[in-house]
Amino acid sequence: MKQFRLQKIIFILPLFFCVMLATGQNVQSVDVKELSDSDIEKVRKQMQDAGLTEQEAINLARQRGASEAQIREFQQRLREGAVSIDSLSAVSNAEYNMEAMKDSSLSVRKDTFNTAVNIFGFSLFNNKKLSFEPGANIQTPKNYEIGIGDQLIINVWGNSQNNYELTVNQNGQIIVPDVGPVYVAGMPFRDAESKIKQRLTSIYADMGGNNPQTFAQINIGELRAIRVNIVGEVMSPGTYTLPATSTVFNALYLSGGPDTIGSFRNIKIIRDNKLFQTVDIYKFIVDADPSDNISLKDEDIIFVPPVERRVEVRGEFRRNTRFEIKEEETLDDLFRFAGGFTGNAWLAQVHVYRKTQQGLQIIDVLHENAENTILKDGDRIVSRKISEEFENRITIEGAVYQPGEYQWEEGVTLSALIQKAGGLKKDAFQNRGMITRENPDKTKSNIPFDVGDVVARKSDIVLQPEDSVLVKSLFDLREEPYISVSGEVLTPGEFHFSDGMTLGDAVFVADGFTEGADSTFIEVARRLSYKEAAQVNNQLVHIFTFKLDRDLRLQQGDAQFKLQPFDQISVRQAPGFRNAGKVTVKGEVKYAGQYAISEKGQRISDLVIMAGGITQYAFAEGATFERTNPILGSENIAVDLPAILAGAGGHNDLFLRDGDVLFIPEYIQTVKVSGSVQNPFSLTYEKGVSFKSYIERSGGFDSRALRRKAYVKYANGSTASKKGFIFKSYPKVLPGSEIIVPEKPAKENNNTSQWLAVASTFSSIAVAIAAVLR
Repeated sequence: MKQFRLQKIIFILPLFFCVMLATGQNVQSVDVKELSDSDIEKVRKQMQDAGLTEQEAINLARQRGASEAQIREFQQRLREGAVSIDSLSAVSNAEYNMEAMKDSSLSVRKDTFNTAVNIFGFSLFNNKKLSFEPGANIQTPKNYEIGIGDQLIINVWGNSQNNYELTVNQNGQIIVPDVGPVYVAGMPFRDAESKIKQRLTSIYADMGGNNPQTFAQINIGELRAIRVNIVGEVMSPGTYTLPATSTVFNALYLSGGPDTIGSFRNIKIIRDNKLFQTVDIYKFIVDADPSDNISLKDEDIIFVPPVERRVEVRGEFRRNTRFEIKEEETLDDLFRFAGGFTGNAWLAQVHVYRKTQQGLQIIDVLHENAENTILKDGDRIVSRKISEEFENRITIEGAVYQPGEYQWEEGVTLSALIQKAGGLKKDAFQNRGMITRENPDKTKSNIPFDVGDVVARKSDIVLQPEDSVLVKSLFDLREEPYISVSGEVLTPGEFHFSDGMTLGDAVFVADGFTEGADSTFIEVARRLSYKEAAQVNNQLVHIFTFKLDRDLRLQQGDAQFKLQPFDQISVRQAPGFRNAGKVTVKGEVKYAGQYAISEKGQRISDLVIMAGGITQYAFAEGATFERTNPILGSENIAVDLPAILAGAGGHNDLFLRDGDVLFIPEYIQTVKVSGSVQNPFSLTYEKGVSFKSYIERSGGFDSRALRRKAYVKYANGSTASKKGFIFKSYPKVLPGSEIIVPEKPAKENNNTSQWLAVASTFSSIAVAIAAVLR
């Protein structure tokens, strides 16, 4: 009946593994992710209608070459469709398939691991880079024990050819045609192979002897599945169906491994109702010893008991975590599990913190006693850092060739340290040095010494640990000498002073004169001497004036005047030198463009003449003038160009400056009305039309208009506003003008509390007046 159902599934499941078998397609090419939800539901329903368990279908697919990844994806799709695994399985409700268990263990582990203290080995069976998932398609080991349900494939070639596919029956036999039953169940594969070949010689006579002519090869075909029970303190206990080649680690991996209270070192394998072996995972983790990873058999029980002793290590260990300790193991074994000590560990002793019924205890354990120290459950072992303080250090800094830290030895002297540091530099200040010494109470004291006497061995000092020696440079004890060069030189600034530097040298290091420099009038300001500065007087500096050759040729006077540190050299500009200024004219002139200011006193009218005058289309009233002010920056100046052209040289006719821009627009035929009017717009200019008429043409003032502040902005940038109080005079409107009507400022509404405060104030005043009148 079971064989009939397994054949039936090939035709019933056209959407997944079995359709591939029926049509001859490659099962491994099926992409389960591409199947629709309706396809998966059809598969599920057909399996139920056929009375097949999910595990039966999976075993068949695995035997036909389906990968574990395909099987896992198929089971995941079934679960996503809200289909219970148990409802699809005809086996015990405690049986779990591989990937279903793996997924559940991962979800449990995620929550547990986030809240649990780190435990050594806890993540071993949940590591993406280390998989213990059992493999179904592997070469059969020679020591594999043949069991009921295994398929043996026998290939015969040579003088005779034949092929057999035989399954081990319930009696533990294979039935070889013309040979009869051969009992192989429970035999290692190598022994079964020899036995079968020996029995085949009864029908293939030339297979034996020293010169055989017929040969046979025996292989394992389809492996049987075994059921393993995993119980105790594991992430997901249950019954697992696994390939017959599976090991202990395969099963633990699928169950998620021991949980937070499960033992990693006392895992019991129960076979035939007897304790077969105890597995210690630490052998694999610590020593890479896989000997405990034994092969499983059908109906094996893996029992993970609770941990008995767990201790924690902290501090300078290579692994800071919690470890499981067996009864006979000592502190020395724990050091090995923790990977030993870091390079910063204090190796004299470790500290064991132990909880007792009376409270905490601390136990100091010398390293030589570690192998005799037995640990208890809950112990915390701490390794401290070595001290960061030096015990034999001396330091020298400053004007020596090799400053830094050196080894202190008994009787080492100051002169020996200076010699060890490469000796004094040429700029060393030899009148005084200083030793900073650490006192027994960690305070500091200073010991001065004569550097020259120490180097000459006229005197010496015996050093102590942590002494710090300082030898200053000559340049450390005086202000850095410099000179400053300002004015008409290419690179003004401060420059390093050197003995013998002259005025010509100073101009040379400043990259020479500019084109506008007056080399005949150079000023040098010099500080007062120490003696002069010690007296109270009104003089601040000494002033010297010189002249130099512009080509900086050496001259006798130049060479005789030697500069001193902190001299200030000023190079003046030649009185008649001016940079060639340029002005620009744009718009309605005959020759727009840039023009040079040829002499002082040129005005705007001169610029218009240089440009050939204005054109017939020019709107002189709208001319604008732009200038860059060194203080105010860029500014627009309202100019009256008609008045300038009518009377050159008047107060409106400004003098030209470098960078000035004059713009004369074309005649403008519009007037713009903007601001708080009903219809802000531009209107055609009509001579004689008044200010109020343009407002009316724009729809009049709106409700927000501040009428008394309305004004006209003319094309040249100037403005005019209404005059008079009783007899109002509105400004004249010209072409290109803009009439601007501002808005009234927003009023702040007094809230109720403010009115109440006012009322309260008046009430108080009224009461006071009434009291006085009485």
